[in-house]
Amino acid sequence: MNYRLDLTVLSETDAKPGCRLALALHNLNDHALHHWSLEFLYDRYIEPSSLQNADIEQIGSFCRLTPHQPLLADNGHFYCELFAQSMPIRFYTDGFKDAALVTSAGERFEVVITPIALAAPYSQKTRLPNVEQSEFALLPMPNHLERYEGELALNKVHLQCHTPLAANAIDWLSAELANQFSCQPSTEHGEHSIHFKLNPSFNASEYRLKVTTCDITIEARERCGFIHASATLLQLLTHSPDNAKPLFAPCVVIRDQPRFQYRGMMLDCARHFHSVAQVKRLINQLARYKFNTFHWHLTDDEAWRIEIKAFPELTQIGAKRGHGCELKPQFSHINDIYQGFYTQEQIKDVIAYADARGISVIPEIDIPGHSRAAIFSLPELLKDPSDHSRYRSVQHYTDNVLSPALPGTYQFLDTVLQEVAALFPAPWIHIGADDVPKGVWSDSQACAELMAKHGYEQPSELQGHLLRYVETKLKALGKRMVGWEEAQHGDKVSKDTVIYSWLSEDAALKCAKQGFDVIL
Repeated sequence: MNYRLDLTVLSETDAKPGCRLALALHNLNDHALHHWSLEFLYDRYIEPSSLQNADIEQIGSFCRLTPHQPLLADNGHFYCELFAQSMPIRFYTDGFKDAALVTSAGERFEVVITPIALAAPYSQKTRLPNVEQSEFALLPMPNHLERYEGELALNKVHLQCHTPLAANAIDWLSAELANQFSCQPSTEHGEHSIHFKLNPSFNASEYRLKVTTCDITIEARERCGFIHASATLLQLLTHSPDNAKPLFAPCVVIRDQPRFQYRGMMLDCARHFHSVAQVKRLINQLARYKFNTFHWHLTDDEAWRIEIKAFPELTQIGAKRGHGCELKPQFSHINDIYQGFYTQEQIKDVIAYADARGISVIPEIDIPGHSRAAIFSLPELLKDPSDHSRYRSVQHYTDNVLSPALPGTYQFLDTVLQEVAALFPAPWIHIGADDVPKGVWSDSQACAELMAKHGYEQPSELQGHLLRYVETKLKALGKRMVGWEEAQHGDKVSKDTVIYSWLSEDAALKCAKQGFDVIL
């Protein structure tokens, strides 16, 4: 360890939410360091005026501190105090995430970060209620379950398909039995059978699972019902403690159907990239718990993760961040190049994998905010030279919003949405629409002219102007627009837009009362 960084919470204020912090950088070498700066990753905004003996530049979570005195003496230290806008800091994970020393000669040195010294560590112990143990660990719990005496041993199981609608469920159940329980089912012969039968009288997604001491019967009307029944069966299966019966299922009759039409989960692969194998692993787990929607967050300020054939720059530039890249490091890997994206063939593979498990994939292309990776990848299209607006986003960016006044913005959106719509068969495309900061578009000649043309009074109305265009474009492509609450700001999109609620229950209720379909 040659360099060490200590961070201490000195005080917290209520009038102005934030914390006063002390930063101490120690040189543990026998030689001095000249003309240095400290780079570190911190996801709270540091007020530049709070530093007395250094200057600081912040882009997102990436910070570069440059001392007024460029010498760090051998076996010496540098000390400064700073103010970070923040809720009270209570956890050791609230400190700096990564750090490096950089010299004007281009040298880089790793810095060891010690745990943050908290003023008031979180000490409240969570009291967990005593919950009566259930006989069956089923999640979600089925609507109707009857338990009978006995159990069925699945030593050699025969899968009998009585309807082609059960084909995906049979393939998935076979794979899960083999992977989790080392049970190799057969479609030709076996001691016990699992029958997959069509029941046209059932509701959509409804299923019935019956386990007797002789066999198992699964009934459903649609493909997803067979998949959900298979998921329930997998949760019922247990290894015998004495291994006399390696795998068994209790005798039950279960009748079930989903309470909610939409049961989804979002994975953010823009900020933190996950391999195709990791994405598939998550999707498989979602199927085990009967989810039916995978919301794939593919673009953001920090990266662009989806291949767009018309704009290869989006992944050549926007899919990586780090030292020497257009995009600075964020969150982690300050000394590395952090990169990754999904080719269109990989995305098709993920979509097919999810579909075989009864899960639809909804892509999110986040606009007009959260667009920094796109803007820096295609500056000739997306940067407005006349825009001198001053703003700062919630994530501490000052240059991450598309301009509704640039022709390049519409060329970009038309091309991207066309490729995305062709790639994803689901009827929805999520366009984000969240976190557009105050002050955006307020000092742009091009935006002023667009406002005058349409009679807009406030620059914020331009967000609705752009989203209305996107909604119309998506309708022409056969898709329905989905967005966070902010998508309906300005009353310019139609009630056909679906609202994902994330800010509060009140915001969700307000959107629902206005006539929007809302997903909580």
